[in-house]
Amino acid sequence: MSLKSPATCLELLQAMVGIESVTPRTSGRPDAEQEIGAYLAGVASGWGLAVTELHVEGGAPNVLITAPTKPDAPWWMFDSHLDTVGIQGMTVDPLAAEVKDGRLYGRGACDTKGTGAAMLWALRQTVADGTAPANIAMLLTVGEEARQVGARSFLERDLNQLGWSPAAVVVGEPTMMNVVRAANGYVRIRLVTLGRAAHSSSPEKGLNAISTMARAVTAIEQDYIARLDATHPLTGRSTCSINVIRGGSEHNVVPPRCEVTIDHRLTPGQDGDAAVAGIRAALDRLAAEDDRLEYAFDDVETAPPHGPELNGPLSEHVAGLLGQVGIESSIHGAPYTTNANHYAGAGLKCVVLGPGDIAQAHTRDEWIALDQLDLGVRGYRKLMESLPE
Repeated sequence: MSLKSPATCLELLQAMVGIESVTPRTSGRPDAEQEIGAYLAGVASGWGLAVTELHVEGGAPNVLITAPTKPDAPWWMFDSHLDTVGIQGMTVDPLAAEVKDGRLYGRGACDTKGTGAAMLWALRQTVADGTAPANIAMLLTVGEEARQVGARSFLERDLNQLGWSPAAVVVGEPTMMNVVRAANGYVRIRLVTLGRAAHSSSPEKGLNAISTMARAVTAIEQDYIARLDATHPLTGRSTCSINVIRGGSEHNVVPPRCEVTIDHRLTPGQDGDAAVAGIRAALDRLAAEDDRLEYAFDDVETAPPHGPELNGPLSEHVAGLLGQVGIESSIHGAPYTTNANHYAGAGLKCVVLGPGDIAQAHTRDEWIALDQLDLGVRGYRKLMESLPE
């Protein structure tokens, strides 16, 4: 990939979409974001911006771009993730970045290379004009689409070593330039039931893990999911569903193992540990009645809810700044999870904001409207030319 400096934000986004960066969990490539990270690092360096690679265990690095103004000035931090969901089954060329009828098509155009291009272009303009009263950082993160590993790594390894902490974080996601001040978190569990293999001509000699799993799933649905009643005025209701099942190996072998994945969305105020305990309690009640049930939680992944309490003044401030440049921006919540959940969980003031519509994210013909891209540049630049609060 040539490091020729793009002449417009659109050219920058086209170059970004043209670099495949399917998230490692899906692509099987631990360094899936290496190429696009290196490209953007080269572009930013060519513009005179300071660039630092931040190590992420087992994967490509995060890329931190900084534009300090004064040692005692507060810091804005803008976050955009480099990875995308998979490209199989798309009805448009996922890497062609074709422009047609006022839209740019391709994987990541909306989620969320569009926000990254708009942020970086706004940063270039702001630094060139010398109009920033605050220090500015842009963090290009890896692995957001699976576990948010880049954001987690930044918080655990790097934040305390920087010598500064952001006064406000803006996470780029397609919100139509509306301000998201709260979002649901999640718990994801890989539940395993164990049985005993046997030849299918004598199934009574084995223990069918799929049959056991069927009873376990019923217990979770009836004794836990049916009782969920948590709701939040900004983010909606708490949900829980069993979405993947794997079991068995041969048509003539009683399966000794079965696994399912559970996705549980948590509203602000819910606790991930309590949710895990609730699901375990439903299974333990079944086990007390059925001594054939042997189960384990093979993997548990959590992201805290992004509560609104810390972010009220920031969300009002950001919406007000956007209004000054003609962007009408409402303040609301979201049912999905982003890197913002982890920043907010670490005590940082944080909102989610970006060009594009979440309805186009992850779709077979993913696209972003070019007028949204322009709004993104205008809006991010206004923030960069203002103090965080």
